[in-house]
Amino acid sequence: MRPEDLKEHLPANARILIIKLRSIGDVIYNTAVYTPLKKTWPDAHLTVMVEPAAYDLVRDHPDVDEVFCFKKGTWLEQAGSYARLLARRYDLVVDMHGGPRAALMSYITRSRFRAGSDRGRRAFLYNLPLSLDGYTLQYPLDYQAAIISRLGVEFTEKAAPAIHISQASRDRAGEILRGLGVGPGTPYMILHPGARAFDQWPAENFAAVADEVHRQYGYRVLFTCGPGQEKQVESVRSRVREARTAYFSSGLQEIAVITENARLVVCHNGGYMHLAAVVGAPVVALFGGANPRIWGPPLGRTAILYKDLPCHPCSFGSMRPECRATAAECKSEITVEDVLAAAEKLLAARGAGELA
Repeated sequence: MRPEDLKEHLPANARILIIKLRSIGDVIYNTAVYTPLKKTWPDAHLTVMVEPAAYDLVRDHPDVDEVFCFKKGTWLEQAGSYARLLARRYDLVVDMHGGPRAALMSYITRSRFRAGSDRGRRAFLYNLPLSLDGYTLQYPLDYQAAIISRLGVEFTEKAAPAIHISQASRDRAGEILRGLGVGPGTPYMILHPGARAFDQWPAENFAAVADEVHRQYGYRVLFTCGPGQEKQVESVRSRVREARTAYFSSGLQEIAVITENARLVVCHNGGYMHLAAVVGAPVVALFGGANPRIWGPPLGRTAILYKDLPCHPCSFGSMRPECRATAAECKSEITVEDVLAAAEKLLAARGAGELA
């Protein structure tokens, strides 16, 4: 059977499972396929499997009927999740991750149709391997849209992610801001300095950006970070001399609300960068060894900063030992002036848009 003929073989009320584990950024872009899927099979029951860290990103999507949250606990707990997969009797399972765990999960479901890219070593676990030849796959978003397109799903518009946020989360975000002394109309910027050790930008640089943006624009400076990165935030805040700062942490929906109203965001390449770009905040994104032509946000108001050294791009495995031991040279060479210049352009463009 050709994948594009799937509509002729799948029942109208099919039970469909999308598997998307790990990366927050990838889960954000995966939201672009839910609505086209439900337009193709409007009576289907759509389940999306993610890990707990990404749950907030999909739980309120109007086209998702159920979220299957996979927790990497004990082997007994994982066995329980696998048993649930088998018991659900899905008609179609689409592995949009491609890792060994997701491919095995797909196989365990014993679904009538198990789809995934034919490029991986685990393609034999699918009975509907999908060729992506002929697709332009620059960004992860392109890959995810191509997988679904091969199943005969039409994208009437360019694939675009959407994070749906509950009113309760918006209310909590407002409470968080009031608790920080940020009232309605108070302009603020967000700094997210958290990163792995080899990918960090110097704390004194983040602090200098905070002080200079405060001097030029009068913004409050809010800090946030991922789990376990609180010490990196404190290292920056302790170096800030003039700006009034505060730290906040909450669920991803509340963070998204606070971020979408920020005048400026400065952060490393990572999940938060993609979140900020998707909600429309002006983002200055700091890239180290990762290739921004692949991992940069494909949409939004984003200024990507990186140094194109002879060894760039690289991965952790190919990184020079001295970069792994301290910090990547390409990240360290980004200057405070680079960030301020990028911020000025973003803010000028925003101002022009508000006046238009």
